Amino acid sequence: MGFSWQLLISVSLGYLLLLFLVAYCAERGWVPQNIARHPLVYLLALGVYCSAFAFYGSVGLAYHLGYGYLAFYLGLAIAMVFSAIILRPIHNLARSYQLASLADLFAFRYRSRWVGFLTTLGVVLAMLPMLALQIQAITDTITLLDPNTMAWPLALLICLILLAFSILFGARDIAPTEKHRGLLFALAFESLFKLLAFLVIGGVAALEVFGSWQGITQWSHTGVQAPPLQPIQWFSLLLMFICAPLVLPHLFQLLFRETSNLSRLRMASWALPIYLLLMALPVMPILWAGQALESTASPEYFSLSLGLLLDKPWVTWLAYLGGLSAAAGITVLASISMASMAMNHLVLPFYKPSFSADVYRWLLWVRRLLIGVVIGLSYALYLLLNQVQNLTSLGITAFTGLLQLLPGILGLLFWAGANRQGFVSGLTLGLLVWASSLAIPMLAESLSLGTQLRMGFALEADHWSLTTLASLGINALAFVLVSLLTRTSKEEKDAAQTCVITSVDRRHRLPLKARNVTEFIETLSRPLGRIMAEREVKRGLKTLGFPLGEYRPYALRRLRDTIEANLSGLMGPSVAQALVARYLPYEQGERAERDDIHFFEQRLDGYHHQLTGMAAELDRLRRHHRETLYNLPIGVCSLASDGEILLWNRVMADMTGIIEAEAIGARLDSLPANWYDLLDSFLKGHSNKLTVEQLNADGRGKRWFSLHRSAQVQRRDEPLEGTVILLEDETEHKLLESELVHSERLASIGRLAAGVAHEIGNPITGIDCLAQDLKYVTDPSEQQVIADQIREQASRVTKIVRSLVNFAHAGQGDGKSDHQPYPLRQVVQDAIDLLSLSRDAQRVIFINEVADDLTVLCEAQRLSQVFINLLGNARDASPDGEVIRVRAEAEIESAVVEVIDRGTGIPADVVDHIFDPFFTTKDVGKGTGLGLFLAYTIVEEHYGHMAVESPAFVSEGIGTRFTIRLPLHRLLPEVTP
Repeated sequence: MGFSWQLLISVSLGYLLLLFLVAYCAERGWVPQNIARHPLVYLLALGVYCSAFAFYGSVGLAYHLGYGYLAFYLGLAIAMVFSAIILRPIHNLARSYQLASLADLFAFRYRSRWVGFLTTLGVVLAMLPMLALQIQAITDTITLLDPNTMAWPLALLICLILLAFSILFGARDIAPTEKHRGLLFALAFESLFKLLAFLVIGGVAALEVFGSWQGITQWSHTGVQAPPLQPIQWFSLLLMFICAPLVLPHLFQLLFRETSNLSRLRMASWALPIYLLLMALPVMPILWAGQALESTASPEYFSLSLGLLLDKPWVTWLAYLGGLSAAAGITVLASISMASMAMNHLVLPFYKPSFSADVYRWLLWVRRLLIGVVIGLSYALYLLLNQVQNLTSLGITAFTGLLQLLPGILGLLFWAGANRQGFVSGLTLGLLVWASSLAIPMLAESLSLGTQLRMGFALEADHWSLTTLASLGINALAFVLVSLLTRTSKEEKDAAQTCVITSVDRRHRLPLKARNVTEFIETLSRPLGRIMAEREVKRGLKTLGFPLGEYRPYALRRLRDTIEANLSGLMGPSVAQALVARYLPYEQGERAERDDIHFFEQRLDGYHHQLTGMAAELDRLRRHHRETLYNLPIGVCSLASDGEILLWNRVMADMTGIIEAEAIGARLDSLPANWYDLLDSFLKGHSNKLTVEQLNADGRGKRWFSLHRSAQVQRRDEPLEGTVILLEDETEHKLLESELVHSERLASIGRLAAGVAHEIGNPITGIDCLAQDLKYVTDPSEQQVIADQIREQASRVTKIVRSLVNFAHAGQGDGKSDHQPYPLRQVVQDAIDLLSLSRDAQRVIFINEVADDLTVLCEAQRLSQVFINLLGNARDASPDGEVIRVRAEAEIESAVVEVIDRGTGIPADVVDHIFDPFFTTKDVGKGTGLGLFLAYTIVEEHYGHMAVESPAFVSEGIGTRFTIRLPLHRLLPEVTP
């Protein structure tokens, strides 16, 4: 069967049209989602690594290097197996900061547009031989099958078709998180096709030429053998191909851009080596079959000539279409990724578009134009090379040039001291050595020679391995020395904390000038235009799940980072960083840089499953402590020194009605007025403990809260971070306490009952006698005297009853709002008068020595309860006829009241417990144990303090002195009753 160029081109167009239809169906959703988005599709798409250099060139490598060709497959396999060390950290960076290429990554880490510029220039220069290799592989196979073919017009036609394919499926839209699902599906299809084609060709070579496995084994021992590969050559090849997933722009696009699912990268770490193994298996059988059949074609095309020599045209077609498929896949994807890189680092840093127009449309057309430029440059280099260089020469040249990026990658991930000066110096020297040793001689030879070089020219005399190691060594040495001798900027140090694996991303909690989302849009409208600014801000809010009215400082910092990442995906990190730093700046001024604790929490929560060993144990301890704080049965609020809320636990949310998502990251002054006033006044006060009352949200009833605070301990070399506030709902406790006070009061009334009956009985008896005398008195003047006496006795009864009623109902008001100015002497006297009603009161003498001018702000009846309890206890402990004194004096801003008796005193072993509830030393039935506890509580409610001293008269060993301190009313603001 003859192979004319017309037939070959027709079949080529048919196959490329098939790829187009496959991509189009996947793009439109006509392919079932469970197939189009299956993890296997992503895995097969990674097979784009096996380009025409693998499909054809690996046989040429095996011809010259023997089993050294395996380095091409082993290198990537090793990189994938150990992906957790290098690939996974880069995947996290690319996903978090929308870094679409290696140039983006370097510009982000080394904080320089010139770093991105140089990286892009180096990648483009190194990749052009690789893309020219793909074009040459297609034209070589056509001219091999039809020697009368003029190659360059056919190459141009193929390039135009691939250009259209790239634009249609690689530049249809512009978005920070753009995914090319149709293109990915088409790449998976072509990878599967070339794998099956290569395996079939290898099977034909084994079965048709050698007949059996024994025949292959025999030929491997007796056939033409390549010289053994030297260790330095093995090392150079492995180093070259291990770096492939990092330095090849199309693999970077697939590994770090086309998927955000880390599980797919983990699957690829073991599944892709299997694919590479299958691609490597047919290489040696194809090589040996070509040698056995004495093929006159270049060893690189033994797979193509095998069908011709065996008179099996279908094998030739498989080899041709498999190579076309391999070349088309890498050309399309590499041109798309290189165009994006060039736009971000060769165009936008030096040319700013007019943002009054549709910027997205402008960016899209620039990308399309750059895709054409990349494919056009590849075609131009193909013409310059004039099909003189073999595929091996072009592949080795390309991989050696891309290898110059390795020191920068290692510095990015493992060395915080690396800087832009070192990177630029090392990469520049490395590229110069590569260009002068390989690239320029290759181009010069192509221009001076008219026929294709013999096989293995690029691999002669260890020239390639020496060039590889020399260029890389000079590069790395300059990188390290210049980085050590020059200063690393603060921006680079901050970026290193994000990128270097052993460092922690220490985000700082700094205030932004823009205070809300509206201000974000207004400020970004100046550089981006109103439409684009609104779109990017809303995109960021949607990504983070924040509302349009967001105002929390923490949320705004995250929104700023997200907008910068999204703009980085559109314009590159250099432009995005400069734009955001200028228009969304942090506030300037002298301030300590405090770590963003909430950001750390989120990052650790996202990565805790990746921690092992001691790190995992510490993280487990951290999460345990956090859950403990979150589930404490008391409200916990942690505040930064600038008022930003760092912790707001579940009970705090329940008590305040402010959910955690709204409180965390907000400032204290953004809380509802009632809670802001409460917490702010507490923070500004001097007390570390406070009990307050607050109206319920519905305005009916009140709640009591107890607040405690503690300043966080300042550690060495770290700024003081803020304050922890504990909030406890005391409402139930206060209501119970009120009931206890009332019960104690009723108990007191019960104890006074007999004395009250006696006190009331005397005037009633007098009234009865006077009433009887009134029957026998006729003189009006005497009748008036008797009537006055009756009224006097009745008033005495009324006074006794009113005292009991007032005492019984005291403390049933609304709380501190019932506090009124009241003479302290009268409070004490009311207590003495009430105790006087008891029959036991006659045993002792109460003396009130409180001055008349001492006035306190109090609820008189509740404060009277304090003195009733103290005087009652003093009476019970004193012998008959003793004197119990109450004296008071003013000390600066307080009234100091002393209740002194000469009783038996309080034993030393119980004096520390007398204010405990239900603690009593009296016999059963004679005391509840609540008197002193309630007295102490009431004094605290009046912002006072109570203390006890026993014995009061040390020399005699008797007596007890209770000292009460209460704020004087004359030092307090006037309160309207």
